[in-house]
Amino acid sequence: MRRGLWAALGWRMRMSATQFGYFDDWRTAILRCDRCGWTGTFEEGSVQYYRELMDSSCPVCDAWSAPMLAIVSYPTIEECEANREKMSESEKRNLDERKRIIATWESTWLKSEEELPDLAGLSLVFTWDFLVEGSDRFIVIKFGEREIWRELACYEGKIRFKEVVNILKKKYGSRLMDVVPTPESETFLYGDDWGASDFVDSVRASIRGCGRE
Repeated sequence: MRRGLWAALGWRMRMSATQFGYFDDWRTAILRCDRCGWTGTFEEGSVQYYRELMDSSCPVCDAWSAPMLAIVSYPTIEECEANREKMSESEKRNLDERKRIIATWESTWLKSEEELPDLAGLSLVFTWDFLVEGSDRFIVIKFGEREIWRELACYEGKIRFKEVVNILKKKYGSRLMDVVPTPESETFLYGDDWGASDFVDSVRASIRGCGRE
C-alpha cells in the first residue's frame, strides 16, 4: 500500500479517537471499543509511540484493523512550564535537559544573511550535506567544495531546511538556483515523516520559480 493511502487511513482513524493533552487525565480515563466492547485505560490498550504523540488502539480486535481509541499529544516546552507542578522529578529533569539541548542547537543555527559569505557567480547551487563528528551531527551547506555554513542538525529537519533556504534567498537573491540535499543528509532530513520529501521538493521548486512555499 502506498504511503499516501496509509497516511489517509491513519488520519481517518485518528479523527474518531479521543484526543488528550499530556496533562489531561488520560492515564485514568476508561476507553471503550465500539466494535468489540473492550474497556480499559490508555496504557492497557495497544500503545504505539511516535515523535509527537502516542496512540492506543483496541488490544482485542485484529491488529491491522483495530480501532484507534485515544491519542495523547506530547507537550510543548511552554505547556510543560505551565504545568511544571504536575510533573515528576524525572520529567522536570528531562524538561531542563531538553531546554539545554535546544538552546545549544539554536546557538549554532544560521539566523541572518549577514552571517553568510559573499560569493561570485550568476547561478549559485548549494548542497545540503550531513556530517558526524564524535557525538555531534551537523548540517553542512557547501558551494562546490567550499563550506559556507555549519550548524547542529535536528532530526526530521524539513522546517529548518525551509528556514535556511529563505535566508539564502535573502543573501543571494535571484542568483540562488537550488539547494540540493545529498544522499547522506536524507535520513536525518526526512526521518520518518512520509511527507518530508515532497515538502523539501516544494521548497526547492520555489527557488526555481516553479512552485510556492
